[in-house]
Amino acid sequence: MNKTNTKVKISCHCGSIKMELLLPEKIDKIIRCNCSICSKNKGFGMICIPSANLYLIEGQESMTEYFFNTMEYPHIFCIICGTHTHHKSRSSPGKLCINIACIDGFNSDYLNNKIIKFDGINHPKDKILK
Repeated sequence: MNKTNTKVKISCHCGSIKMELLLPEKIDKIIRCNCSICSKNKGFGMICIPSANLYLIEGQESMTEYFFNTMEYPHIFCIICGTHTHHKSRSSPGKLCINIACIDGFNSDYLNNKIIKFDGINHPKDKILK
């Protein structure tokens, strides 16, 4: 384990999904996206981490995937409480975007000046419909 990472717990609202995350000690930004799924369903901030830094402890049976637009990048939800825990990043291959609200005890107050707005409505990897 890299000394610059801290192990934290992640869970959905009902606790059916439990994961561990190697969280970088320094978080440079929280992403707030305006795409349809983020603005209508999540309304939270995300941090993007290497896929290898997230470990499932329990709850595989409570996870479901939702695909939209390019149908290539799954968004993971709890089938019991509906919480969106994470999704595979389209903008940063090999990374997962983690719902910061699912990080147990995470306080983002000190990061207010590091919230990055992402224009997901005009994502460069969206299909162009004619």
